Amino acid sequence: MKFIIAENGNFPPQYNVLQEGEDGIFRVVFGPDPDLIDAQRKHQELSAPKKVEKKESVKKETVKKTPAKKKTVTKKKTVKK
Repeated sequence: MKFIIAENGNFPPQYNVLQEGEDGIFRVVFGPDPDLIDAQRKHQELSAPKKVEKKESVKKETVKKTPAKKKTVTKKKTVKK
C-alpha cells in the first residue's frame, strides 16, 4: 500500500493523506487537516509495517478440586475453683 500527503491548493492550505487503491486511484484516508505535522504523523503511522502477533494455543489443564476439610473447633472447658 502506498500513502502520500497532498495539499488541496487553497489558502489556508489543508493536507490530506491519500492511499493508493487496487485500481491505482488515490483515496483520502486522513484529512483535511490544516497542520502539516499532523498529516506527516498520520502518514508515518499508516506507512509503518504492521506487527502481526501470533497467538499460541494455550491448553488449560482442568484441575479437579477437592473440597477443603473443615477443622473441628473444640471449646476449651473452663474449670471454676
